[in-house]
Amino acid sequence: MLKVRVIPVLLTQDGLLKKPVQFKNSRTVANVITIVRVFEARQVDELMLLDIGSTVEEEEYDPFLIKQVSEEVFMPFAYGGGIKSVEQMTQIIRAGAEKIVINTAAVANPKLITEGSKKFGSQCIIVSIDAKRKKDGSYEVYTRSGSKPTGLDPVKWAKKVEKLGAGEILLNSITHEGTMDGYDIELMRMVSDAVKIPIIAAGGAGKLEDFVKVVKEGHASAAAAGSIFHYTPITPDMAKKAMHDAGIPVRPPKIFETASLYKGKKFVIHKPKEKEVQ
Repeated sequence: MLKVRVIPVLLTQDGLLKKPVQFKNSRTVANVITIVRVFEARQVDELMLLDIGSTVEEEEYDPFLIKQVSEEVFMPFAYGGGIKSVEQMTQIIRAGAEKIVINTAAVANPKLITEGSKKFGSQCIIVSIDAKRKKDGSYEVYTRSGSKPTGLDPVKWAKKVEKLGAGEILLNSITHEGTMDGYDIELMRMVSDAVKIPIIAAGGAGKLEDFVKVVKEGHASAAAAGSIFHYTPITPDMAKKAMHDAGIPVRPPKIFETASLYKGKKFVIHKPKEKEVQ
């Protein structure tokens, strides 16, 4: 069985780390590179960098920022924000990102998913789906950082992007995003059960139990989160420990200082190589 990943999500704008609530009222949290270094030191499974300014304000993506991040990390990281062409994907991957995240452009031009997956492989293409619950209980897909309704049903859209060649789906609940009230389990389960590709759940993680619940009940393949890692003492390793204790397969942490957390849990913690701790 594939290991379940815990993925910190960094939302950026003008080179700064931002944290909105329900895609509104963004607050500046810190310098992006400073936080990237923290997660690199903790050797998280993956990192996701999403430039919310590039989509809403139609700014050009920042290749310098991508290069800076790539020089700081050993772990894989994905980049998204304002990507509209395969040429831009090429430049971003050359700058150091391993995966590309597309949302607004995927809805506007679904062929971009296929073109990207053919050139780089489906494992490099993540389609982000931002969905919001309507008054009647159904869900609708939004683009432009949650500001533009599309009329698309998230389940039907997820099935389509899978057929078009997406390797993963980042599924975010607009209603739950930034609230730390827990993931939208119904939304996650609906979409996860409808497709075969991995679903990365996002939006709402506020306590350790949320990570367990979104995998066991929401059937997610990975759990992405932001606020919980910025505003609470909870770390990705603690989330993985909670999932491991619940019987969910996760990659063991590599930082030897956390070995005591996993004593007797069948994890073998090795001291990182000298290169990994520099």
